[in-house]
Amino acid sequence: MSRIRAVLGSGWAWAAFWALSRALLGYVWRTTSSYIVGDVHYYADQVSQPGSWSATLVEYPTPVAWAMNLLRLITQADPGAFVWGFAALMVLLDAAWTHLLWRHGGRRRELAVLGWICFVTALGPLAYFRFDMAPAVLAGAGALLVHRRPGLAGTLVACGAALKLWPALLVLPLLGRGRRRRASMIGFLATGVSLAAASLVAGGWNRLVSPLTWQSDRGLQVESVAATPLMYARVFGSGWQVAMSRFNAYEITGPAVTTALRVADLGFLVGLGLIALLGWRTIRLGERSTRTVALVMLATILVMIVTNKTLSPQYLLWLGGPVCAVLAGPDDQAPARWPLLVAFGACLLACATQVVYPIRYGEIISSPPGAFGTSVLVLRNTGLLAATIIVVGLAWHHSRRPSPTTS
Repeated sequence: MSRIRAVLGSGWAWAAFWALSRALLGYVWRTTSSYIVGDVHYYADQVSQPGSWSATLVEYPTPVAWAMNLLRLITQADPGAFVWGFAALMVLLDAAWTHLLWRHGGRRRELAVLGWICFVTALGPLAYFRFDMAPAVLAGAGALLVHRRPGLAGTLVACGAALKLWPALLVLPLLGRGRRRRASMIGFLATGVSLAAASLVAGGWNRLVSPLTWQSDRGLQVESVAATPLMYARVFGSGWQVAMSRFNAYEITGPAVTTALRVADLGFLVGLGLIALLGWRTIRLGERSTRTVALVMLATILVMIVTNKTLSPQYLLWLGGPVCAVLAGPDDQAPARWPLLVAFGACLLACATQVVYPIRYGEIISSPPGAFGTSVLVLRNTGLLAATIIVVGLAWHHSRRPSPTTS
């Protein structure tokens, strides 16, 4: 037993476990799903086109275009080298986050590292061919370092917002009164304003806001929660069409789609209100633990996912960083069972997502659609809704102000 404990407490043993799991993902990619690199080829094609910043990857913030252009220069515009270089960067981010969890995860660092290894493995090799690994790791690191390096935590969240915009909401649980919280705010604002100003100079106003206009013009993506009833009805009826839109995503059109879009827009506004309320409750706390910050971040991400009219499989990656920060928690907080259940649920959602894409995606978008693939999509989205309700409830409970004691 002592030898087993010694092995489990060894960083080298966990590094080997991480390496084996990632080698498995590499094998799966090469043997069964090598076609999932389409988005990376799209990034390479976009930055290879002549033109100004205003015409490059307009659906993403300008810093994404900078990063892709830098990678193009490093790989000398070779498409194959670009794909390998992109994947290598994601693997490095993965390794860095695993190391950070081990170094700052406290007494439960083994659980946190195990949760991350299992989560990415469950999601599959897609994790390395979308840049959503970056905002996931930045969010998790921001939560984990909120007390040790509050200024850096704010900076990391701002960097995540520079890649996807929505992570700007994750700064809310970092804010409030006190020296550390002011440091988080300063780090966030200094980094965010600097990146926004540089983006404005490089591409102009239209390029700065292009991700917002791109998002607002999109239709109902087939994997979104709002589209779920229609995707299920499509298995048994007709009148719905699924096709690739000009936004490089599969969208559904047909009866009740307009209604579903309105419901999604309303849900999005309600979700923003709920996120603001959770953020305000956390800001008002005199003291908030790492776990509370990570939990509010996780609730924010889930609300953003389930209320959006778009949902791509890589969005599930966003959950991984905060989930593992929840698992780690502070050293002085008593162990609890619910973080394990949250992490287990996240792994189940990641596994179902890998079944949806890439394993059964052809069934979902084909005409007629396949019942099994669509059923997994329905189950995954139902699970997302359930997880959102549970995590929001937990975040609400943990962000409450303690009642004053009376003598």
